[in-house]
Amino acid sequence: MADDKVFNTLEEIADELISSNKKVHLIYAFNATGKTRLSMILKDKLNVSENDEESEIKKILYFNAFTEDLFTWENDLENDENRYLKYDKRTYLGNFLENQQQFNQVIITFQKFVGDLIVPIFEDIEEQAVDDFGIPIIDIIGEQHIPRLESNFKSIRFTVDDETIKISRGEERIFVWSIFVTLLDLIIEELGDSEIDSDFQNFKYIYIDDPISSLDDNNIIDSAIFLKDIIAKSGNTDLKFILSSHQPLFYNVLYNEIRFEKRIKKTCFHVMKKVIENNNEVKYILTDVEKDSPFGYHLKVREELRRAVDSGRVEKFHYALLRNLLEKTATFLGYSRWEEVLLGLEVAGDEITPENIELYAQRIDLFTHNRQSDLEFRELQEREKNTLIELFNSFEKKYKFNQEEENENG
Repeated sequence: MADDKVFNTLEEIADELISSNKKVHLIYAFNATGKTRLSMILKDKLNVSENDEESEIKKILYFNAFTEDLFTWENDLENDENRYLKYDKRTYLGNFLENQQQFNQVIITFQKFVGDLIVPIFEDIEEQAVDDFGIPIIDIIGEQHIPRLESNFKSIRFTVDDETIKISRGEERIFVWSIFVTLLDLIIEELGDSEIDSDFQNFKYIYIDDPISSLDDNNIIDSAIFLKDIIAKSGNTDLKFILSSHQPLFYNVLYNEIRFEKRIKKTCFHVMKKVIENNNEVKYILTDVEKDSPFGYHLKVREELRRAVDSGRVEKFHYALLRNLLEKTATFLGYSRWEEVLLGLEVAGDEITPENIELYAQRIDLFTHNRQSDLEFRELQEREKNTLIELFNSFEKKYKFNQEEENENG
């Protein structure tokens, strides 16, 4: 059975997560439950100033709704031509980009998700320098009075065939996410090298809250797999990850990816709920999700599999989703092994029996455990695609779900 823990405040949950020895905590929670507030509470608890110094010792790097707010659009309302995204170079992410000069890597990561048609261009923004009272600063050189310029901001223009465009909300989200994971990847690389005296040596925690809320399903899945690969690379560091999402598909893919990744040890999966009792007192419940628990988002997994089957766009991660669905069905039906759900299904006119079941189970395991880490190389052969299509169609035919329930949850 799942294990429920009741907390009076989000601060108590933060203390629980900080004291845990788990490498990864993956939390599902609906919006307005307190995920973003939890990330900020953790930041306040972990990022402290030592010896009353102004400089803050950063022990946690976080991605949440506030991260996106660091980037704003200049829309050129007058001419509707010179549109660009800008950020303050004095923020932590901005300072990172300036110091590490990781602009090209950000572009590479961004284009992994959206393709290479869109090309971001980074440029400094020069503005008139002003003093603390907003008065322009003028430098006097000889007899010349020269306005002092400064560059505290950078612009990013997005171009297609050299023409500036305004990217979509989802593409903007991917771009900001690409900056964050570029920083995260560099942190992991430097912390994993004992010979490097890293600027990031104080980091102990990474908190990521809903990096994908504005993305389509393909990018949601790619982001989950991409994030799993980054976490897996951190095995020789002391970094701990706290991941939260309200997005069922993202949670399910990441849940499945982390479970089957042998390089990731000590994991814990949760559902977080906010409960208002009769006396208006707020409680928070953290439910540990066991590995064999029929987590309640099987309908979203079925929806993604049905979309892939109907479109013919079947990829390796769909085998992982299929196994996830088979496991939950086995638990619901009381089977001791998920493979038993395969019995009676048909592939290419052949029925799966006790004599040949291992062949199909091994094939599912093969594609579940041995996916390419590079997002660009996940093609299956036609025979392998057809096997999954026929397995899923046969599964749907044999195990009929409540159609009304599916419509309500779709």
